[in-house]
Amino acid sequence: MTEEVAVPISSPAASHHRAPYHDHVGYEKGDEMLRFRPFADPSGPGWAALGVSLFTLSFYAGAIGLPFDDPNVATLASTSLIIGGLVVFISGMWAFATNDTVHATIFTLYGSMFGAVGYLSILGFNIYNTLDQDKTVSHAAGTFWLAWMLITLVILLGTVRHSLGTTAFMFMLFMSFILLAGGTWTARKPAVKAGGWFSFFASLVSIYNTFVVMYKTGYHPLGGMSTVGQRLNIKSRKTEDSAAVA
Repeated sequence: MTEEVAVPISSPAASHHRAPYHDHVGYEKGDEMLRFRPFADPSGPGWAALGVSLFTLSFYAGAIGLPFDDPNVATLASTSLIIGGLVVFISGMWAFATNDTVHATIFTLYGSMFGAVGYLSILGFNIYNTLDQDKTVSHAAGTFWLAWMLITLVILLGTVRHSLGTTAFMFMLFMSFILLAGGTWTARKPAVKAGGWFSFFASLVSIYNTFVVMYKTGYHPLGGMSTVGQRLNIKSRKTEDSAAVA
């Protein structure tokens, strides 16, 4: 005895509507998503710009070879922060399209943060230069860094199972924000300088992450080093075989 199955009849009007974006194949998996929309990996420029921004901030806040309270140096640093912040923010937007939630969150948030820091410095606020003079400015700056310390802690806990490089970067950034928040709130410049040093270490980790991304996904038009090594290995084997025959 055959079983009858009811087949729904689609209306002509429904056929004109395309399936929503999340119904397409590849929305759930990153690899399939890259096939559906072949975007490059945005984490390379994101990590690079983030490393440059932190590197510049650390040399000023940590007084690493630069005067701590020179407003001219602050303007130079803030210019680099805005440029780096813009690139980081765009990389975060691109990471959303590649279905990479971790890098999209990191790049979008910290790109916006560095843009805000650079904007405040360019306008002449010179936060670190007025720590001992204006308590309102120091408390406002301390609240700013405290808020970013809290969100960095949340992201740090969320990236523990992601990768060692990302976790190490978030930890260094978390320690930096703790010291920057405490140093600016209490007007203690040694704490701010210590936070600058942690930013320096975070920038090195970010640059290392850039190397990892480029090494993994880099395109070699003339052949990669692995290809050259294989060719040299083949030539050495041919030489050994010819010598054995002779």
